[in-house]
Amino acid sequence: MKKITFGTDGWRGIIADDFTFDNVKIVAQAISDYVLETYENPKIIIGYDYRFHSENFAKICADILSANAIHVLFSNNPIPTPAVAHAVVKKGASGAIMITASHNPYYYNGIKFIPHYGGPANTQITDKIIKNVERIQKEGLKDINPDKDLIEYFDYKEEYLNDILNLIDKKAFEGKQLKVLVNPMYGCGIGYIDEALRRLGCDVKVINNWRDPLFGGHLPEPNLENMKDLLEIIKTEEFDLGLATDGDADRFGVVNPDGQFISANEVIFMLTDYLINTRGKASSVARTVATTSMIDKIAQKHGMRCIETPVGFKYIAECLMKEDALIGGEESGGLSIKGHVPEKDGILADLLVAEAVAKLQKSPREILDRIESEYGKLYNKRIDVRTTHSKKQEALERVKNFGKDSIAGLKCLEYRTRDGLKVILEDESWFLVRASGTEDLIRIYAESKDAKTLENILSEVKEYLGL
Repeated sequence: MKKITFGTDGWRGIIADDFTFDNVKIVAQAISDYVLETYENPKIIIGYDYRFHSENFAKICADILSANAIHVLFSNNPIPTPAVAHAVVKKGASGAIMITASHNPYYYNGIKFIPHYGGPANTQITDKIIKNVERIQKEGLKDINPDKDLIEYFDYKEEYLNDILNLIDKKAFEGKQLKVLVNPMYGCGIGYIDEALRRLGCDVKVINNWRDPLFGGHLPEPNLENMKDLLEIIKTEEFDLGLATDGDADRFGVVNPDGQFISANEVIFMLTDYLINTRGKASSVARTVATTSMIDKIAQKHGMRCIETPVGFKYIAECLMKEDALIGGEESGGLSIKGHVPEKDGILADLLVAEAVAKLQKSPREILDRIESEYGKLYNKRIDVRTTHSKKQEALERVKNFGKDSIAGLKCLEYRTRDGLKVILEDESWFLVRASGTEDLIRIYAESKDAKTLENILSEVKEYLGL
């Protein structure tokens, strides 16, 4: 029996291998036990994405919860993860189960548990659920008798769109008729991001907006490699902006009118600058350890604190809830803001980019050029090195015993070990080494003022690790 574990954002597995109906029943029962231990008269929302069998896995969860006398609100249709999180807070639910594997390959599916605060479950919560899983695996699952009267169906699209549009400056779009190319990547952004833009007066063209459990043969992740169709169209037709969301619409993708892909790091610091100038200051902003330090520069200029967290949006969520953070983001494409639920929301991020483009009447690249002219340009890159298990362990041992005084001719000034190893170099350069918890994979991140120096840092770190 394969071990069921919750990673940075829930449990994911390969369909028909470890992600089976029997294992979904076990996890649903473990969540039921946690909910019954934690809340009085609990109510749980259930949502699901467009993946293979997602609606059927969701129905299994509804049956398990109702058999435990838990009131279930079951989405009538596939629904974005951020909309489910929003519904948890708006409807005063005890939490939610979301059936999705987000941006993973098509043969994966997964379960996210979203607690009552509408953000990713923290480690304390997932540890309790996993303990319940282990107990149920030993004792066996009891026979269940679903109570269909406890399962209520609902459609949340209108309520979510209305509330999210209240976070957007609608006046910025007046008289602009922004022309936007939208790519929901066959995922849960279908009918959400395009509809929101139309309500703002934009001229919208949509691609890949029907259900395809194979995601067109690509990962449903809005990065340069997976959005070549959008890039080709935007180069040949006139658009002001290209926008995308991932499989469950919690991650964003942005493309300039000339077809230039705008990285998540760039989007986050662009929106940090934009929100400070249009929404006002807050106590802090937040970013993960792997995200660009350009955010630190912008925050420092405005007298705000920049909080560095481990990788995982659950840590950003804590800053949004407890640290008066104006914005929180991660380089993998997650972002949320003050006043919204503490869950990453690709739809909101895309709409904020569209607002900035409309209000400033500049392309994303022009907005970024202005910011970089003020703060200086930073180059950043991540490389994922697949290796053998033994070489991965050797690399981790080298990380543990890292003793170099310099990398790429730059002195090592500070060593941070909260999440992997992050080394701050002179000249504001840095690198980070993190290992995947589920694969034989080492991730190396780096940032520098100089593109050649960046490549030298990555090359020397990779060589040091024996990869």
